[in-house]
Amino acid sequence: MKSMTGYGEGTARGPFGRCSVQIQSVNGRYFKLTANIPREIAPFEPRIRSYLQERTGRGQVTAYVIFTPPEGSTERVVIDRRACRELAAQLRNVGAWLRLEGGLDLSTLVATGAVVRTEMANLARRPVWGLVRRALAVACDDLARSQEREGSRLAGDFVRRWRRVDSLIARIDALRAQSTRRYEEKIRRKVRTVLEGASYDEARLLAEVSLYADKVDITEEIVRLRSHMKSFRALLAANGEVGKKLDFTMQEIQREVNTSANKANDARISTFAIKIKAELEKIREQLQNIQ
Repeated sequence: MKSMTGYGEGTARGPFGRCSVQIQSVNGRYFKLTANIPREIAPFEPRIRSYLQERTGRGQVTAYVIFTPPEGSTERVVIDRRACRELAAQLRNVGAWLRLEGGLDLSTLVATGAVVRTEMANLARRPVWGLVRRALAVACDDLARSQEREGSRLAGDFVRRWRRVDSLIARIDALRAQSTRRYEEKIRRKVRTVLEGASYDEARLLAEVSLYADKVDITEEIVRLRSHMKSFRALLAANGEVGKKLDFTMQEIQREVNTSANKANDARISTFAIKIKAELEKIREQLQNIQ
């Protein structure tokens, strides 16, 4: 089991330079990347994004990439002609719309910073990407180990809280039959008080009371609750992305606890149910950090 929280770093060296990567991740429902990439390898940003998404799954990821070109590399100026045409057309349209005076000149286009860039003149893209990818791989491996350590810590906390929940459920189960009998006797007393002095069929009365008392019996809820708990424990020991499955199972457990408390109509069971829900809420908060 892996947490979404972690940190990893990696470095790769070769004839085409040196690349260092630092990755930090925190919990999030979906994959979201914030990347700081130097201009020399900016064309690789889509590949970097794709690789990190494949390796990290979901969560908010921040990546810092540092690239040092080899000695002797020279920079060259590259003008993006397509960007020039598109930007010039848009600026002219805005100028006409706002009725601005003055024409569009080259200095205006250059000042935007969108059409002129520099890149290393003697760097071949394929081997440089291989260097960057190796650094990313090392950083992602380091991140995964960090996430596994955090996941193990969370799993240990889950187990401790789970033992308390299991103990409380056992106490509810011990009260279950007793609570039903008490409720049954309470109904009998009330009915006999109302029918005092009147003739009635005692056997029929007992059958009707027993039928009504079944409505407060929580045997089925306890059986389902224990089944969901067994599934939860199995998921804790499973590999892969289990966070969403754990969260769904937790919702089912909470539902059965609520149903049991409402149905039993017993103050003692309600008290134990409140304690269980407090533990479950703490577990569910931490589940949001599981892959």
